[in-house]
Amino acid sequence: MVGSRTLMSEVNFRVDKGDRVGLVGRNGAGKTTLTKVLMSEVLPSEGTVSVSGSVGYLPQDPRSGRPTETAKERVLGARDLDVIARRMRKAERAMSDPDPDVAAKAIDKYPRIEAEFIAAGGYAAESEALAIAANLGLDEQLMGQELQTLSGGQRRRVELARILFHQPDTMILDEPTNHLDAESVQWLRDYLAKYSGGLIIISHDLNLIEEVVNKVFYLDATRQVIDIYAMGYKQYLKQREADERRRKRERANAEKKASALVAQAEKMRAKATKAVAAQSMLKRAERMMAGLEEERQSDKVANL
Repeated sequence: MVGSRTLMSEVNFRVDKGDRVGLVGRNGAGKTTLTKVLMSEVLPSEGTVSVSGSVGYLPQDPRSGRPTETAKERVLGARDLDVIARRMRKAERAMSDPDPDVAAKAIDKYPRIEAEFIAAGGYAAESEALAIAANLGLDEQLMGQELQTLSGGQRRRVELARILFHQPDTMILDEPTNHLDAESVQWLRDYLAKYSGGLIIISHDLNLIEEVVNKVFYLDATRQVIDIYAMGYKQYLKQREADERRRKRERANAEKKASALVAQAEKMRAKATKAVAAQSMLKRAERMMAGLEEERQSDKVANL
């Protein structure tokens, strides 16, 4: 529930290793809100969310990180390498200090810090981080800039690089292709299609959804439920059309029954001895028709 509006009710699902879920539904259905609930940024009015293992979350407007840390430090921080990297950078600056005592201490300290960095997989990890960043359109020069100097699109790509470098057990990505060029988008599709952890993705990039997901969670804003389809996106489209046709048949049958109840009740109301039974029939018909009106507002297939 958000404010006085209930987005979902009686929703129950899980995302396991190897599940690559496409979260779809019309605009305003609650896709982004659901991801915030999963990350405890928004609390559900009822129920619980259980998260095991590490989670990498890319919101639409990421604002994490210290403004004065560099983009490279931000990415390396996903594996706790940023602190050592900052100590190395500080020692490098100190080695050029005009005070000979300060420079000497830095020269003596640097090998120990570097050894610690290497033991933590530093240089290999740094190379990996920069390669991921480059594939997202972030060159090495930009990665040396402080976060506060970057544009919103660059900051978002840095956060995406951080998540991919982290390799968490589960990733939740809200519109990950925003601010990426065509080459970077294709690289990301290939990367995510091979991802072995859990993945929840919201995207208007139809090609990304088609190539990556093996499950579809459809948020039905009218029925306030999540329909789960354990299949790829193209199969989902066909199955959902079949489900909509089935619901139309069920609605037609229910309408026919409700109309028959109303007609029978109208005949019975003329007789005083059957007035109570007639009223009961009318209430049953009203309940059936009320349910049908809710179903008629259902979304069209394939809205992302």
